[in-house]
Amino acid sequence: MLGRFIAKRPLRTVTPLRAAARRSFYKTNEGKSVNDMIYSVFMKSNITYTTTVLGVAIFGGIAYDSMFEGLWKFNNKGKLFADCIEQKFPNPPEGTEEEEEEEDDDDDDDE
Repeated sequence: MLGRFIAKRPLRTVTPLRAAARRSFYKTNEGKSVNDMIYSVFMKSNITYTTTVLGVAIFGGIAYDSMFEGLWKFNNKGKLFADCIEQKFPNPPEGTEEEEEEEDDDDDDDE
């Protein structure tokens, strides 16, 4: 019964005008499509594809992190610890500031 229903439905065809418009949209000035350009630049060899994937992962992760960190700070301005601690304790007592540790040259293996 299901087979009869599927067989009676007409197949949907793409009109030639729609297909031509779709092809011309993806063509560049030289006649190469955008997909061909992306393939030839980023995916033609294994090393360029791997480098592209790693580069996008690294820089995309940095961009994603900094974007959401800025969004979080913008939405929570005045509520963050760094904002509140400066308002409550503008002049910390002496000796509580972060001091740079002096590097001691304690080499025990010098004899």
